[in-house]
Amino acid sequence: MKVTTEQKETCIVDLHIELPPERFQSEWKEVGNEYRRLVNLPGFRKGKAPLAIVEKKYGPDIEQEVTRKLLDAAVREALNEQKLSPVQSPNVRDIKLEADRSLRFTATVVIRPSMNLPEYKGLEITAEKPVVDEAQVEQFLDGLRGDLAEFKTAEGRDLAMGDFAVLDYAGSIEGKTLSETYPDLQPTYLGRKNFWIKLEEDRPIPGLAAAMVGMKTGETRDCTVSFPTEFGEEKLRGYKVTYQVTLHEIKERELPPLDDAFAAKLSPGSTLEQIREQVRERLTVNATQNFASAVRGEAVKQLLAMVSIDAPSSMVQQESTAILKEIIQENQSRGVSEEELRSHQEELLGAARQSAGDKVKLNFILGEIVTKENIRVSREELAWRITNMAERYQMTPQKLLKELQKHHAIAGIEEEIALGKALDVVVSHARVNGEDPKPIAATPETTHSHDEEPHVHGPGCGHDH
Repeated sequence: MKVTTEQKETCIVDLHIELPPERFQSEWKEVGNEYRRLVNLPGFRKGKAPLAIVEKKYGPDIEQEVTRKLLDAAVREALNEQKLSPVQSPNVRDIKLEADRSLRFTATVVIRPSMNLPEYKGLEITAEKPVVDEAQVEQFLDGLRGDLAEFKTAEGRDLAMGDFAVLDYAGSIEGKTLSETYPDLQPTYLGRKNFWIKLEEDRPIPGLAAAMVGMKTGETRDCTVSFPTEFGEEKLRGYKVTYQVTLHEIKERELPPLDDAFAAKLSPGSTLEQIREQVRERLTVNATQNFASAVRGEAVKQLLAMVSIDAPSSMVQQESTAILKEIIQENQSRGVSEEELRSHQEELLGAARQSAGDKVKLNFILGEIVTKENIRVSREELAWRITNMAERYQMTPQKLLKELQKHHAIAGIEEEIALGKALDVVVSHARVNGEDPKPIAATPETTHSHDEEPHVHGPGCGHDH
């Protein structure tokens, strides 16, 4: 076997590999005999058909199997020969099987960048520790009151800001309806019938609520609005659109009184004071979790600032794609249109690339800490993570485990746990707001999940542990 190396980037090496005809012929003989042993051919007992007949019938299949086995074996041999430890599966390409049965191909290998791991224990971290006060409790209770509010029709008055209006409306530009000009616009901009909106500044359409103020029930009014030049929907930027609005009803929202009856609606048998205490406890838990996340986020920022390495472009691209997909899904779930997402495409791509570069770089740093601290992932920790994932995906742990094994994803989950534990080590030895560190032992219950670590992410950045 002949191997030549070509350095592509700091962490990317191309291995140009050539196998002599003898390797292919030897492997062909083994695979051919295996086919001969297993296949059934008319006129022959199983395993007794001449090899030449088997090869004639199954030649393409045998060639494909031989090539696959040789590629796998040759890559392993080349990596050992060149003393390379890839951090993701090598990308095999440019496969050429010559007439003499010699095999040539290229394997692109991504290796771990060399780095001088800084002192990661004893970081000085400053993070604001949130305090839960009674004003926050009351604000939360007001939100709960809003969930139980009733709507009553307002009589004998005009429409005002803050009201809920039941109306028909349709937009037009210079006498031509928006539905004719831009039929693919969101219905919110085109117009709706018997639609409820709350009159708020610039929502859902900039200036429409203000133009409707003072309308009477049953009135029809032309309301002209000017869309900003930086509006999210590109097709409407800078345009003046006239909306013909017909008001059917004015609705007032009536909040229930804050008393024991309200508390009983939330939790039968509970008093208002008991609900207050539950809210206070919930806000305290949230505040504690937010503080812990802020501390970990600051630790991540400091780690990234302390180490200068070049992240392999292929890994950054892979991570960018995953992050961009997450950003799009999150925005779509919030009701952002595809048109609006396309209008911010470059901005989203830039954010995804920056985040991806940081994530890949952080994974390398934490991977070095995993090695230095000799961090291991126990069976209990892995089981705990899979159980939590199963609950999130509404699957049984057994079914999820089979799926993960099928897609060879267990190693990636173990890696995520190990990287999270490495960050735990950094945080537990940090001085937070001037206080001495309080190291804690990680357990399955305290090991942070991937979703709780927005900066620690990404398959393919493997580590030996």
